[in-house]
Amino acid sequence: MPVKEVLGKYTKEQIKKAAGIKALFFDVDGVLTDGKIIYDDAGRELKQFNVKDGYIISHLKKAGLVVGIITGRESAVVSRRATELKLDFCHQGIVDKYSVFEKLIDFHKLKKKEVAYVGDDINDLKILTHCGLAACPADALEYVRTRVDVVSALKGGRGVVREVADLILAARGELDELIEFN
Repeated sequence: MPVKEVLGKYTKEQIKKAAGIKALFFDVDGVLTDGKIIYDDAGRELKQFNVKDGYIISHLKKAGLVVGIITGRESAVVSRRATELKLDFCHQGIVDKYSVFEKLIDFHKLKKKEVAYVGDDINDLKILTHCGLAACPADALEYVRTRVDVVSALKGGRGVVREVADLILAARGELDELIEFN
């Protein structure tokens, strides 16, 4: 019973919020990655992604969730990862993430309470305080951790999005079926 294993570490309120989620949006640096930015001698940017985060995306999409990135930096590496994962959107170089969040909600005909967001820094706070399920990595800044519904047990780049996705799928009653048919 994977659902019981997953849901056993969450409160009834967290599970209730997760059950109503129809979209998962997230930041990149510090969430999908450990926050490090590496440049090689040729000036190429390198980032390391966790395959567990990527793997669950196709299952979220099959479950009907809208999934995508809102990030403050621009990076060819992130574009490549977003394309590989077949995300619904990848908005980069965003100064005002909240205005993009609102536009995406309107475009996808969602309510704020139907969107989960995973972020880790100041520029994520407004979304985190207005979305349906707010989450952050274990190593997010303290003032972020105190303003979210779920603080992951994992640090950024270590499967945070996967942990939140599993919570959502379990709360919606879709995780056990997913596991049994694979």
